[in-house]
Amino acid sequence: MTPSTTSPQRIVEQIVIALFVLLVCWSGLRLAVAAGWLLVPILSIAVPVAWLLTDLLSGLVHWACDSFGSVNTPILGTLLIRPFREHHGDPQAMTRHDFVETHGASCFAALPFVIASSLLPLSGITMLLQATLLSIALGALATNQCHKWAHMEDVSVPASIRWAQRHHLILPGWHHHQHHTAPFDSHFCMANGWFNPLCNALLRRWRR
Repeated sequence: MTPSTTSPQRIVEQIVIALFVLLVCWSGLRLAVAAGWLLVPILSIAVPVAWLLTDLLSGLVHWACDSFGSVNTPILGTLLIRPFREHHGDPQAMTRHDFVETHGASCFAALPFVIASSLLPLSGITMLLQATLLSIALGALATNQCHKWAHMEDVSVPASIRWAQRHHLILPGWHHHQHHTAPFDSHFCMANGWFNPLCNALLRRWRR
């Protein structure tokens, strides 16, 4: 069920999303002005690297929220841990969530990256670093949408998205389904799932 539009949690999510959008616009404008004609080559490197790192980071955050703390943990419990724990109780619920409920937690998790990209001095190689941080922040926003599509019926997903899922450019439903299969302790990465084989192996070693 979507929270009331006046619930404290939803108001916080709306504020976080608004702050995220403002910082992304400011950071993107700074980069475009500083980079000039170098913007395209910088983004051609930063975007694929960031999409790879976003998958790894999504897995680490997902695993941590599933494994540690509780919904009563201050700040993180409401904004990050609760969505993951409730998702396991009803995996299809997120397919009925609106934009705020789907992306509020993602924007919160991405704030450190977009804040860093907004403050980083722009000169030389730091422009590539700034572009990567900004792309990771935007990748975090895209991750939960990819996660949502992975839970939706094919008929509800645009054809272009189904194509991207089939080619494993974003998280495929069949791949993510393994996370929701007992013993529920693998396949935590949610952007595209590329890092899941490595993360699964490391988690098995860590548990032993």
